[in-house]
Amino acid sequence: MYRSERAQSEVLGTVLLLGITIAAVTVTVATGSVALAAVTDEAQTAGVENGMSQFTSQASLVALGETDAKRFDLGSVDGGDLRLDEDAGHVEVRIEGENGTVARNRSSLGTLVYTGKGREIAVQGGGVWTTDGTRGRMVSPPEYHYRGETLTFPIVQLTSNETAPSRGTGVVRRTTAGEEVFQNVSNPLENGTVVVEVQSDYYEGWYDFFSQRAEGEVTKDDANRTATARLVVPGKVELDKPLSLGSSDTDTDIPLHEDDYELGASHPSPSPIIDERIENASTNGQPIGNCFNASTCSSGLYYADSDTALSGDVDFNTTGGNVTLAIDGDFDIGGNDLQITDGTDNVVKYYVNGSLELNNPTIGTEASSVDARRTQFYVNGGVAENTNGIGNAEIDAIIYAPNANVEANGNPTLRGAFVFDRLDLGGASSMSYDTDLGALELTITGGAGQNPITYLHVSRNEIELRFD
Repeated sequence: MYRSERAQSEVLGTVLLLGITIAAVTVTVATGSVALAAVTDEAQTAGVENGMSQFTSQASLVALGETDAKRFDLGSVDGGDLRLDEDAGHVEVRIEGENGTVARNRSSLGTLVYTGKGREIAVQGGGVWTTDGTRGRMVSPPEYHYRGETLTFPIVQLTSNETAPSRGTGVVRRTTAGEEVFQNVSNPLENGTVVVEVQSDYYEGWYDFFSQRAEGEVTKDDANRTATARLVVPGKVELDKPLSLGSSDTDTDIPLHEDDYELGASHPSPSPIIDERIENASTNGQPIGNCFNASTCSSGLYYADSDTALSGDVDFNTTGGNVTLAIDGDFDIGGNDLQITDGTDNVVKYYVNGSLELNNPTIGTEASSVDARRTQFYVNGGVAENTNGIGNAEIDAIIYAPNANVEANGNPTLRGAFVFDRLDLGGASSMSYDTDLGALELTITGGAGQNPITYLHVSRNEIELRFD
């Protein structure tokens, strides 16, 4: 009995060992097959990605009219799904003015998509994009070029003779090239904002591109799957009169002949340029106390992150260069004097992200003649809002405060150029113009993330894919 039971145990052990071995081999083969399939699919997808990147280079030559046709090869597409959707993705370019949209164009982009098991690759707008189902990203950039103050945007539109080709080879031909989109908009642009909005399944990749390489203020909308870039047209302000008011209200007391001031003028907001200067000064500037608390304020960049009030007179020596003061709050001059003591052509500029308060100061230079250009204020808020007039102030300067409603009592003397929304001067006020300002033009633009644009070139370029 003992030997028989032992023999049976040996047989059972052998069977169990074989079973475990077979199971292990089966699992190993199955796991290896899955891994091999994943590696094979990724290799094939990577090959198509490389083929699509080469295709965009060829297609761009065709789209931009450098050649009529090019053959292409996307690589092996047998392991996935290749399709072209002429209605997938669109771009809207519009020029927004102060009173609404001046011009608008909306164009379909068309998208060529290869879908593998793990991710998809797409050609859209002259660029290559990819997504794994969670987030889109850029593989190669689209046809969108911002250099200096010029935006060149050839919109590349894809069409095809079939929507679900079985092969990744064929010929791309030009059907429409270089058709100007804004034929009635002249360059250089005069004012407003250029907005480029892309709606796409790969909007996050477009957003990254706009943020990192295309400049401008960039936003994205996850709900609508859009990425938007904004470029600001520089606002030009000619200082050809001593006074320019945004209001058309004629019921004001202005000590000027009607030919020497304008009403109802359009003034670009100073907010962008003030924001830009404040952002720069907060990183690269000195504390503003280094200027205001010194016996003489020397050339440099100074910054205050809150309301600032003077406690005494300030002399400026600009022989070493301009003085720039960026104040993120109100600036209260009070009755203190701000004067430039040197005879150079350098200037002192104030960027005030709040209101400008003053009462009886003397502002300008120590020279006997007026040189208003050398003292410039850019104010986002009001002027003399919290004081009972500006007293007997003597101001030789440029004050650009288009949001200010100035009601000033006293007998101030204002020489230079002044931009307000409204002005009412009481008493024996006097206002005169510095004729040297006639050749000076203020450029109001900039802002954190807001790059200027002067020239806009948008064209529609349609190409057709004919698959073998």
